Amino acid sequence: MTKKILLLCHDLTTRLRLTHVWSAAGVTMLKRTDTEPPDCIVIDLSRRDALAEISRLRAIHPQTCIFTCAANFDQTLVEAAQQAGATEFAARSFVDKRVARRLQLPG
Repeated sequence: MTKKILLLCHDLTTRLRLTHVWSAAGVTMLKRTDTEPPDCIVIDLSRRDALAEISRLRAIHPQTCIFTCAANFDQTLVEAAQQAGATEFAARSFVDKRVARRLQLPG
């Protein structure tokens, strides 16, 4: 079964060369406007609208795991993201592995 990820992290998308497929592990990338519920959401905390977007998405998808990522750890920002509804934080360089583990994707 294909997993669906909403990825709101432009540079991660570029660095991992993602377009519509996360990896060969069967993941489909969703566009921000897709109406399909995602299995997971990844948001970069460096986005200006990150906290508002987390709150908005949490209201729409109350059961979906929302990962946040950042290049540098900022305890205050991570706590604010958790209060907004984020589920987990991962360093940007490891978020793909954390998401794969969370979604139980084949290695």
